[in-house]
Amino acid sequence: MKITIVGHGYVGLVTACVFADFGNDVWVIGRNPEKIERLKKGDPIFYEPELKELLGSVLEKGKIHFTLDYKESVGVSDIVFTAVGTPPQTTGEADLSMVFDVAEKIGKNLKKGFTVVSCKSTVAVGTNKKVAELIEKVKPVGAEFAVASCPEFLSQGTAVDNTFHPDRVVIGSDSQKAIELLKQLHEPIDAPNIVTDLASAELIKYSANAMLATKISYANAIALYSEKAGANVELVLDAVGMDKRIGRIFMNPGVGYGGSCLPKDVKALIQIGRSMGIDTSFFDAVEEVNLVMRQNVIDKIVKLSRDKNIAILGLSFKPNTDDIREAPSVYIIKELLERGFSINAYDPEAMNKVKDVVGEKINYFDNPYDAAEGVDTVVVLTEWNEFRELDLEKLKKEMKGDILIDGRNIYNTERVRKIGLKYFGVGR
Repeated sequence: MKITIVGHGYVGLVTACVFADFGNDVWVIGRNPEKIERLKKGDPIFYEPELKELLGSVLEKGKIHFTLDYKESVGVSDIVFTAVGTPPQTTGEADLSMVFDVAEKIGKNLKKGFTVVSCKSTVAVGTNKKVAELIEKVKPVGAEFAVASCPEFLSQGTAVDNTFHPDRVVIGSDSQKAIELLKQLHEPIDAPNIVTDLASAELIKYSANAMLATKISYANAIALYSEKAGANVELVLDAVGMDKRIGRIFMNPGVGYGGSCLPKDVKALIQIGRSMGIDTSFFDAVEEVNLVMRQNVIDKIVKLSRDKNIAILGLSFKPNTDDIREAPSVYIIKELLERGFSINAYDPEAMNKVKDVVGEKINYFDNPYDAAEGVDTVVVLTEWNEFRELDLEKLKKEMKGDILIDGRNIYNTERVRKIGLKYFGVGR
């Protein structure tokens, strides 16, 4: 099957490589000539485990092509996916301008005959109907199309595996012909197909991300109770998670969620609800707890540090990615800089991106031990495996002080204290 994907970010590029690996002829449209040239040479632009190898493989097989030209790609495709960004506006609503701009460009370049135009971008309910209206106005004579929604559920750090082996494939459309083509495309994927109307498919992605955010905020709320009560939040949540109706997965206390999806999707769902006259106080609380957890770790640093020299280990919003969008680390660093702290930092992948945001206001190091040299406090903000396996005795020798703030609860409390470090986790 011939398909086009507009956008080569986490969703677009990973999806393109997986469908190309299945044997489809895949075109990827971008808008930056430099990035397109890098992609043609096998450089995925961002860090994602297994992606570079997969991109190299499908390039070698000639199954994936990168272009700036809509005509040469859309004009030969059976299915066109949009996978462009929908960043939050200041109001919290998703900015759909790129989705609508791309829709017009797709519409003008449709081939004669039938094409499915399917949205993978996270969009508000009703967006795809507006996309259909835009395309209808500009499509060439003889072109037929139907719109669909196929939301993605990949998680950064495991995006390739998530796309090959998803929990479900959601296909939403009011056209049976579009549904059948999309089911055919997804046949190699061994996962249940959930076929819905357009509105349900659009709402599913927001609902899923809001549920994940809720589990994190719930765990963090219990962590705050645990700190005040002298309880161990990990034991509390282990016991709660044994209830099969609840489960333990994704119920991890820490410094809050970040990234390109959960923060913006919770904000967008709040705005969607308000526009519909729905009471959004539940999701307001989910967002508020997330912000509280960032402040919670700042308060610990300020209270516990005997001087203002600290090391932060982990800058990306989660491990196995270089993404710092809505990363708690950036918020925490900016706040601490305003309070006069001197900050050493290390992350396996995300330091260059933090430099673009913070610049040289903090000190960057090539390993965690150099970052810890001479500091009073070490703060872990991302649960990279590299940090789980740190030689904590060596770390302590490099430090001037002895405070370890574990923002992800990755260390055994008693082991750390036996080494001679004063340990402070989240809810422990």
